Formats: sequence, structure tokens, C-alpha cells
Amino acid sequence: MASVSPAPDSTPSALPPGEWDRLTRWVKLYSWAQVALVGAVIVGAHFFPLIGKPWSTCLAGGTGPVDLWCVLLFHLYEVPLVALVAYNAYWGFTQLTRAKLPYYVCLTALQLVMLFMFATFESPIVLAALARPAPTREIVVLYFAFTGMIAGSGLGFYTVFGRLLPVLFAGQREQGR
Repeated sequence: MASVSPAPDSTPSALPPGEWDRLTRWVKLYSWAQVALVGAVIVGAHFFPLIGKPWSTCLAGGTGPVDLWCVLLFHLYEVPLVALVAYNAYWGFTQLTRAKLPYYVCLTALQLVMLFMFATFESPIVLAALARPAPTREIVVLYFAFTGMIAGSGLGFYTVFGRLLPVLFAGQREQGR
């Protein structure tokens, strides 16, 4: 019976001492930043509606009752992004190994692209809230959510291009020798 050999390790075996540990610590820190960002956005977005102050963005005619289709549309965009960020954080906390580094790099790059795209979706909402007489609480939450998404994109960009890809490419160069 033929045995299946494990997948080759795709990171260099000759990493400088402690480099893999530094990388995994960075990934865990990045995962905590993702959890903090998502948690803050979820609390900020839902706190006021839960205490009876709905978002003016989803009020019918700007002053009428809450338009449930509007709320559904926002959640149609937001829930998959939150699930992707949570899944990426889960991988960063528990699943990252040298052999799974290529998958984590792709997952983090996908999440980075999605976060940046969502930030571009969010920017007109922030500008519209500034242009119309939106409550200050909404403008503050929208501004900090947008700023957090841009900061998260920058942190993700650094994580992928400054930390993960150099280790991954070093492993591929070493395997080619």
C-alpha cells in the first residue's frame, strides 16, 4: 500500500533564528487588530438602533419609518465581509503553519481586497451623511468605521507584502535550489 507523503514545507528551513516565531506573533497581533476593528464596527453600527435611534440612511424619505430593504441591503454587504475577517482571524490564531502559509497569504490578500472594496462602498455613505443633516452620532460612527477600514487595509497590506510574501518567496527560492 502506497503511503501519502505530507505536503512539503513551503517556508525556508534556513530562516534566521526566531523569524518564524516573529512572523506568527505578528499574524496573531494582526488577527487581534481584525477582531477589535470588527467588534468596534459591529457595536458602533448596532448600538444606536438598539436603543431606538435608527440610522437616518435607512429612514424612508429621510424621516419616515425604517426601510427594512435598506437594512437588508447593508447587511447583505456587511455580513460576508465580517465572516471573511472572522475566518481570517481564526486562521491567524489557530491554523497557521509553515505548510499552510500559502493558503493564509491568499486568504489574507482576498480579505485585504474585500476590505478595501468595502471601504470604497462606505466612503459615499460618509460623504452623503456629511452633505445631509445626519445626526452627529452617525457621522462619528461612519467616520471611525471608514478610518478603521482604511487603517485595516494598510495593516493588511503591510502584513501581506511586508511580512508574509517575503517568507513565502524565500521558501520557494530555497525549494528551487
